[in-house]
Amino acid sequence: MRVAALAREDLGAVQGIVEAAFPFDRVPIVIEEKLFGPNGSRAGTTLVAWDGAQAAGVISMAGRWIKLFAVDPARRGRGVGSQLLDLARTWVRTRGGGGKLRFMDHPGNYLTPGLDVREEAGRAWVASHGFKVVSENINMRVPLVGNPKVTEEHGAALIERTKRAGYEVRRAGRGERDVLLQMASAAFAPAWAFELGRAMEQDPPSVFAAFRHGHPVAFAAHDANNSGLGWFGPAGTLTAHRGHGLGEALLIQCLLDVRDKPEGGVIAWIGPRHFYEGAASAVDDRRFVVYEETP
Repeated sequence: MRVAALAREDLGAVQGIVEAAFPFDRVPIVIEEKLFGPNGSRAGTTLVAWDGAQAAGVISMAGRWIKLFAVDPARRGRGVGSQLLDLARTWVRTRGGGGKLRFMDHPGNYLTPGLDVREEAGRAWVASHGFKVVSENINMRVPLVGNPKVTEEHGAALIERTKRAGYEVRRAGRGERDVLLQMASAAFAPAWAFELGRAMEQDPPSVFAAFRHGHPVAFAAHDANNSGLGWFGPAGTLTAHRGHGLGEALLIQCLLDVRDKPEGGVIAWIGPRHFYEGAASAVDDRRFVVYEETP
């Protein structure tokens, strides 16, 4: 078995392996982003185990996070996964910044925020190799068809309400990228600013923002991660400007923008559940578990 860094021309060789490992995900749309996309401030690498000319397994790292890990079903039980996991541990110690390995929920560039609870075989393998469940995450989904809360009319009414309160809600322009990222990083988290920057690179930018006297005070984005799927997030409103309906207005604008996307309406890695339930009739969609290496 030979292990080497993944070359871009070999992406097709590993795609089928990843699809088999993650049957609930739209791997063909996002695999290039997962394996070659940026990871913010964290170093990353993607390693492939080769059995002759055939890819046998792949593991993609970002810092101490395992973003993606898959072994060819026909080659499981031969130690391929264990070999890749050992190499990942070595890489984290020498180049990834150290710390305990963690599965999937890498802030900023993740396939899913944990292992899907339905992936029983994969979860059992991970647990048998020195990992334990440390948290759970949920994706919610907003119905986009026949939902009276996701219509052009309702969206316009919400924007008019914020206008009466002294705000301007609209799609962000490319020239506003720096000021939006500065606000997101200072008031929320660097990972949110990283994702927001990726959303600003879409054409047109997949970011809507609220402005007060020309300054951004709230934002919401889609396609900031898993570009092309239509996932919602991140979103945030400065504390001093909450209570004016900005978050709801921005959410609905994003949802209207993703009606033609394959997973439009998914709210990934949710935070304020009650807000999404009330503002857009969101319901639970998928549940994930996060595994971390035991001491």
